[in-house]
Amino acid sequence: MPRPDFDAPAWVKAHLAGWPALTQGLALELLMKYGSPDESTPYRLIWHSNAPWTRTVLLKEGSVHNFPKPHQDVLEQTVAYRVPPEKVGDLVAYDGSLVVDRTRGELTAHCDTERSNILTLNIADDIVKGERTVEQALAYHAQVVRGVETGDAERYAQRLKFAPAAAAQSADPADEAPLLRHLGE
Repeated sequence: MPRPDFDAPAWVKAHLAGWPALTQGLALELLMKYGSPDESTPYRLIWHSNAPWTRTVLLKEGSVHNFPKPHQDVLEQTVAYRVPPEKVGDLVAYDGSLVVDRTRGELTAHCDTERSNILTLNIADDIVKGERTVEQALAYHAQVVRGVETGDAERYAQRLKFAPAAAAQSADPADEAPLLRHLGE
């Protein structure tokens, strides 16, 4: 939470000169919501444990992403979430900007707004739970984005519909390779 005396516009002006207007505007939104970042470099701002997120990273410049329509992936937001190995391929087929880290038990969405990341993660949760196929997820995602644009916003883009797991519950450190385990005996 930002301190009452925190001046987010002044912070942006002092620290993000030279950043594109898109990321300066998004930085201002994030600063007003989460306060000053825990880490700041010339290329990224990072907030840790800014619930519901494990981590939020704002990049000075992002990657071009054309789904569901052209935009820049400048905002990475991570939740503690266990993805079963058999669902990883479906998540990547749904959205290439989803990153699964099984070892840490994290699922990260990269997009241009917090609302878009929430939508992507909620639909990813549907896929993991078997409530939507990849094809259904793609169609629904586009439908929700269109609704947001026309003022008929769907709840799926407003807040996470699932509670992120505790890191200890979502992490999957895997098992030691049997060959190596037997060599140590």
